[in-house]
Amino acid sequence: MISGKSIKLARESRGLSQCRLSELLGVTQATLSRFEKGVLTVTPEFVSKIAQALNYPASFFEKDIHIVGETSLFYRKRASMTVKDLSILESKISILSKSIDEMLDSISIPELRIPSVEPTAENSPREIAYKIRNYLGIPAGPIDNIVSLLEKNGVIVMFLDVDDMEKFDGLTMFTTNQVPVIWINRNIPNDRKRFSIAHELGHLVMHLRSEDLEKSEKQKEIEANEFAGEFLMPESQCKEDLFNLKYKDLGMKKYYWKVSKAAIIYRAKELKCISDQTSKYLYVTLGRYGERKNETVQVPIDSPKIVNRMLELHISELNYSMDELSDIVGLMPDEINSELLSENNSVSIKPHKIMLNF
Repeated sequence: MISGKSIKLARESRGLSQCRLSELLGVTQATLSRFEKGVLTVTPEFVSKIAQALNYPASFFEKDIHIVGETSLFYRKRASMTVKDLSILESKISILSKSIDEMLDSISIPELRIPSVEPTAENSPREIAYKIRNYLGIPAGPIDNIVSLLEKNGVIVMFLDVDDMEKFDGLTMFTTNQVPVIWINRNIPNDRKRFSIAHELGHLVMHLRSEDLEKSEKQKEIEANEFAGEFLMPESQCKEDLFNLKYKDLGMKKYYWKVSKAAIIYRAKELKCISDQTSKYLYVTLGRYGERKNETVQVPIDSPKIVNRMLELHISELNYSMDELSDIVGLMPDEINSELLSENNSVSIKPHKIMLNF
């Protein structure tokens, strides 16, 4: 049975309007609209035509895909995104979330070990972040492998290729199988990726499983930022290091703490290591050297591994061909490589349902 909703999702993921796709298909927009709403039945021959135009396997259009826009989402800078960009983003994440769920039918990943904690007057986001560090056994100092840390504790991290969406940093959501996924813009600098991951972890800990339905989105963003700052640069460990911060020290501090120079200035001011006047001077100097958007000194970040391993296991252990895998995940082979794969990693295999070990 062809799902009209899947036609709409595929179209929006390619950034096409109904008018443009109807032109490519040689039908009226009214006909395409009825296909998407399920009013008209799509013939198998026409499904092949749609699949070719949108570069999806024909089997994709038989899938029942949950649309992430129907749930509560957490976007950084969401309000400033265009309607078209938001539509592309939501449809891509809906499709890739379904791909992940399809593979999870045969592959087990580590269970979610990260607790849900409500911020209170006695338990601030900063205190929660410090406790989560201790709970996860993170040693003092900067966090080296932040992606691996979360994946070991049951959180999938995905670097999403979204062209020309500088205003999208990250998003956190649960798949239909209730697996948490942190989606991060692949094209932003690594220091921004790391802060976005910590920010989204804050949402996962404090908001996504919360029973507090009254808290505003603005307050949630403030709390997630406070959580991220303390998680990446704990006050007890960085305050002395940031005292009397100088511009010439920013590159070295950035390389050590693996956060942006702008974040280091903000943290130093927040912890009263520098005055307001000094922080303004440092920000102005960053701008003078053209570093407000593109900072010098690059920091490393580890690559996501879970989804890559699941794909490898379907081929190497479950003996799926690439065409069969394409039908399962609902993506053409070239997009499996571009959207889901990162780097090769070894896996440990157990009987029956395959388990990923870290």
